[in-house]
Amino acid sequence: MPTKELVTKVWIDPGCIVCDACENTCPEVFDVQEDTCLIRPPAMEAAFTRPLTQKIAEAAEECPVDVIKFEVQAVELSDAEAAKIFSADSGAPAAAAEAAAPAAAPAAPPAHAAPAHKPAAAAAAAPAVKSHSPLAPAADLGDPGLQALLAAARTRGGQAGISKARGGLISGDPLRTDPDNLPPDARYAKTLEEARKIKKDGVTRREAMSFSSVALAAGWATFAGALGIMVGPAGLSFSMPRALEEPDPRVRVGPLKQYVEMKPGEVNEDYKPKGIWMIREEDRVSALNIICTHLGCIPNWLPNDRKFLCPCHGSGYYFTGINFQGPTPRPLERFRIVIEDGIVVVDKSKKFQQELGQWDMPESHLAV
Repeated sequence: MPTKELVTKVWIDPGCIVCDACENTCPEVFDVQEDTCLIRPPAMEAAFTRPLTQKIAEAAEECPVDVIKFEVQAVELSDAEAAKIFSADSGAPAAAAEAAAPAAAPAAPPAHAAPAHKPAAAAAAAPAVKSHSPLAPAADLGDPGLQALLAAARTRGGQAGISKARGGLISGDPLRTDPDNLPPDARYAKTLEEARKIKKDGVTRREAMSFSSVALAAGWATFAGALGIMVGPAGLSFSMPRALEEPDPRVRVGPLKQYVEMKPGEVNEDYKPKGIWMIREEDRVSALNIICTHLGCIPNWLPNDRKFLCPCHGSGYYFTGINFQGPTPRPLERFRIVIEDGIVVVDKSKKFQQELGQWDMPESHLAV
């Protein structure tokens, strides 16, 4: 009787990606859970696995991560028994089993555990395993890429199934679709293929990220240039931030006559909202800055007490702006004051300080 290599033990190494390929091929042995794959309890016995040798070999060949391992043993079988285990039109399972263990002489005692099954060696020794997919062949769609995609989706999972489904249809990669739309095994295969390309080309992750950053910056620069051409200067000026316009520091506060008619010691607060107090002294009219020289608060004019009093820290000033109480370190400042076309104009861009002897300078007051 002829001698055949039959599977006596099967197991799964760490690294299973839960792709369903093994269970689709041999559900009697493999049980795919949510996060791993298990060997069913009956398959722990050699008497159970021997009749399933061909299907176990196919499942191992189709595993995309090569974690399905098995041991074989040389067993004498009659032609009828061999026909029940191995399909007549496929010698690949038998070749795969023979590649997984040393050749055994006829009538030899049971062999020791053979090395783990190697799908690559099996593929080299025999043609690809025939698909057992219950689905009918994919209809001819005309487009080779769509034909390959449909065939790959309808076949059993794993590397062998994907290669067989797309083989010979087009020269390039037919699975050019969103990886999220692929089945788990095909998505994993596509990921491995891209990783091998990157490794082969010598492109590191850091280099890829750097290239992506440069490409992104170039893209934004191109977009900005195109936007400028399409929108034009008017649109760009609208989109660009504009500097705030400085208000005119020159304030027209009325004719000189109204200030000459004031009594010495009086304060005009009409222009306090613009930061100016107009004061009348014995021989002059001046414009005081309303900002307290202590910490920048705004004092109040108390006409009954004839003084300015800061509500923040109690600094006090005479009507002339001279400080006399509180923490303020110096008098109030005075603005430049001139007459233009009979109108008094206060220029807040120019200030005069008493402690620097500037209150007697021209344009620090108007003589009356």
